[in-house]
Amino acid sequence: MSIKQEWQRKWREALGEPTDSMPDIREDYALHFDIWNVSDEKLQECFSIFPNGDRLLKRVNEVRKAHPQTTEIDDEKLLGKLDQLNEDIEAVLRDFGDEELIQLNGEKSTAKKRSVYRGSESQRHEILKNSDSPTVHLDDELCEIIEKHCGEEGYEAFFFLSEPLYQLSGCYYTVSHWIAWAMVEAEYDSDPYQAAFDLYKIKAQARWSSDEQFIYIAS
Repeated sequence: MSIKQEWQRKWREALGEPTDSMPDIREDYALHFDIWNVSDEKLQECFSIFPNGDRLLKRVNEVRKAHPQTTEIDDEKLLGKLDQLNEDIEAVLRDFGDEELIQLNGEKSTAKKRSVYRGSESQRHEILKNSDSPTVHLDDELCEIIEKHCGEEGYEAFFFLSEPLYQLSGCYYTVSHWIAWAMVEAEYDSDPYQAAFDLYKIKAQARWSSDEQFIYIAS
């Protein structure tokens, strides 16, 4: 039995699901959706099996208790969050030492236009559709960064948790990655997802296109 199957069995036991015949983890929807309904004690047990599980659970609970809502905030402060996000990403990539990633991430600096857009949730998709998160290149290597510091167990934990955390975050990868970063947060001076999580809490997102970096915030 692989380590991911051992974790799957542990989680299914916490959920009261049968463990004699378990579905493929990718199709184990009880793990993806229902794990957040167990008691706090059981959830603590479920996360204690992962590298730095206590740190992961702390962030999980922050997301569970978060109720994103719009707030009055001026453009300067929003763009300051964008700057902080970019600075933290760059700092982590420098520390990680992948020159190709550093170069790819540096392409953001060619987008000279900086903007703030305000609109309804229904307008969000239209404005964001041809853009990426500023974390896009970091996202691609996040599992490797975790493996560097937490070994194969951390690597496997990242993929085991990816779908449950994605569902918890409301299908927002940047927030699920903010939770996963807990496994390595003690290894770095900067948290490359913190500013994005701060924006999430006020219904805002940082984005990047070929000629522009911007913040979209629901108003």
